[in-house]
Amino acid sequence: MTPAVLVRLAAAAALIALVPLAGCSALSSGAPTLTYDLGPLAGTPSQAPAPLPKLRVAQTDGPVWMDSLSLYYRLEYTQAQRMQAYATQRWVDSPPRLFDARLRDAVAARGALTWFGDGSVPALKVDLLAFEQVFDSSTASRGVVRARATVYHKGLIGQKTFVAEQPASSADGAGGVRALSASSDAVIAAILDWAATLPLEAAAARGPAPLPAANPPGPNAVPLPLPSSPPSPNPPRL
Repeated sequence: MTPAVLVRLAAAAALIALVPLAGCSALSSGAPTLTYDLGPLAGTPSQAPAPLPKLRVAQTDGPVWMDSLSLYYRLEYTQAQRMQAYATQRWVDSPPRLFDARLRDAVAARGALTWFGDGSVPALKVDLLAFEQVFDSSTASRGVVRARATVYHKGLIGQKTFVAEQPASSADGAGGVRALSASSDAVIAAILDWAATLPLEAAAARGPAPLPAANPPGPNAVPLPLPSSPPSPNPPRL
């Protein structure tokens, strides 16, 4: 080979060797994903809240879009109908599960939290309706939590919708998380203050609520065909 050919081959080999390094550099240059939960529980309030009688808590539910780890925000000042998710910031669990754990801790701190199968006491069911960071401008936002609480035992005892909005300390995901945590605590405290005013002990005195004979079918369940009538043992003669 001529010297010129050898030089070209050496340059090509060096270029090929640099390609994997360039790929690794491109992959490693992306921003890391940050994960959040609602943080530690707030400190004990200066005035002790009203205690609760024994209560059971049903699983917290929410709309389908909440069944993910996405941290959502809304640009109220320019795109009020659009929900967007942060690209590199996530929850460690879905908002309904995070809220549910927070709710149960709060119930246990104010009374006796029993298992849901204990039909001798009333049940508290919460449905999350909103859980998002709302931007009123490019520099100001708030954490909005809205929830519907239902208390029942052998029938409906009470139902009410609660909402809390806390300003975010910074116009980013971290500020939104802190605001949503504070709003969650405010909504939970309001729900339990309201539940403490309901006739829970009188409802429990009426005896245990019956459990359903079977779980209701899911929304996507396919109905089974009805069984056909068995043939008559003595068919009529024609």
